Amino acid sequence: MTRRARVWLATFAIAVLAAGAGAGLALWRLQSEAAASQASATLFGLTLPDADGRPQTLAQWRGRPLVINFWATWCAPCVEEMPDLQRVRDEYHARGVEIIGLGIDTAYRIRAFRDDLGLTLPLLVAGAQGSELARALGNSAGALPYTVLIAADGRVVQRRLGRIKPEELRRWLDTQVVR
Repeated sequence: MTRRARVWLATFAIAVLAAGAGAGLALWRLQSEAAASQASATLFGLTLPDADGRPQTLAQWRGRPLVINFWATWCAPCVEEMPDLQRVRDEYHARGVEIIGLGIDTAYRIRAFRDDLGLTLPLLVAGAQGSELARALGNSAGALPYTVLIAADGRVVQRRLGRIKPEELRRWLDTQVVR
């Protein structure tokens, strides 16, 4: 085989591998997005108690931009970011955005936390079910905090594992859902 033929064959093999990798990545993203869409539909079918024990259906927030923050009172970064989430909610709520905290905790602890900080954003008690929902929405690590932005059409458009900075959340809202 000539040198030119070997170069051409190597180039062709690399192109085939790259195309295969690209197709695999695209398929993985489509499957991931489909799973997130299914999880989003599951989310809107849930009814969870709020910190005062009143049942809240998540369907009440369907059709508007929704930030879901999975958190717990025993999670230091969760506790640190909660006042920031409240401030961003206060800024964007009139524009149709809702920010909800799904607590992987007990109602008593969530209520005490809410009252100590004077929070007004909806805090729901998700318990262990919240961990499973967070996994379904892309949190494969199962760590907290975990924040998801769901567009008004129900698509999951952003995810963040770890403490979210207010600037990042504002950027999400300004570029993804709030025009």
